[in-house]
Amino acid sequence: MKNKAYYIDLSERWFDALVTEDEECVLKAFLASTDDPDFDEIKAVAGFIAMGKAVYGAQEESQSTTHQQRTTRRFAWAAITIAASLALVASIGLYHRQNDCYILAFGEKSTDPKLALADMSATLEGIFTEGEDVSEDLFDIFNPAL
Repeated sequence: MKNKAYYIDLSERWFDALVTEDEECVLKAFLASTDDPDFDEIKAVAGFIAMGKAVYGAQEESQSTTHQQRTTRRFAWAAITIAASLALVASIGLYHRQNDCYILAFGEKSTDPKLALADMSATLEGIFTEGEDVSEDLFDIFNPAL
């Protein structure tokens, strides 16, 4: 098995349409077998292209295939592509689903949820507690004749 750098290079060349059919088959086989999040974008694009080929018939069908067989084949490819795309999106969502909270205070990051809640509560208390009464000063500013 080749290393990750080889498949990243192959992916970049695939985006530039510089791969051979054999290399494309190797890349597709690798993408189908990897869970590495570095390849999530190319999986999504490959799924989108496969869906487009399935729906719009970019691949040439043989003349002996009947219309019903072509429609069935397109529907099957579309269903497979949609299912694979949905599985990919769901797996990415589950992988990145985290309820982390953090605060940045005095140049340091803290991921302790209790500390973040305490800091937020203290900030809100400072905003909403009674401070200096400025109503008399405002009255003097807006009613200078009195």
